[in-house]
This record gives sequence, structure tokens and C-alpha cells, in this order.
Amino acid sequence: MTVTYRVTGTGSASITWTDKDFNMAQETDASLPWEKEVVVTGFAKSASLTVTNDQTDGASSKCEIVVDGQVKYTQTASGPFASASCSGMVD
Repeated sequence: MTVTYRVTGTGSASITWTDKDFNMAQETDASLPWEKEVVVTGFAKSASLTVTNDQTDGASSKCEIVVDGQVKYTQTASGPFASASCSGMVD
């Protein structure tokens, strides 16, 4: 199953997600918008995405986990160093 991790917002952010083997991966100082496709395998197909805003005043971001073209999980973060986390089953 292919899952799209998407982060929109202003400025840059630190983004952490799970890959196909449920290992954690991270990109720091990622420019927004950001998007990555990951193939999720295994018995329990779950996905996780966390975004943490940079220190900029007025920073905001939104994480989304998209499955089959539909946003399945979403959350927003507003303010410097605020975090949003999206996670759950995707099958």
C-alpha cells in the first residue's frame, strides 16, 4: 500500500516519519511544502508523521497522511516550535 506524507505551511520544519519497515526517518530544516511517498507493508499497516515548526514567529504547519487520494489523518500546529502529529492504521 502506498501512503503519501504531506506537510504544508510556512517557513521550514523538522519532519519525522515511519518508512516501509516502520523505521523512523527524519529531515531537519525541511522547506515547506514537503511531500514523500512511502510503501507500507506488513500485517499491521500503520503510518506516522510528525512536524515541528521552526522558531519563526507566526510559523504554522499541517501534516496529512493520504491514502488512495483521500486525507485519512490531519493535524495542524501554530506557533514557534509547535508540533503536529498524524498517525494511525492505513489499511
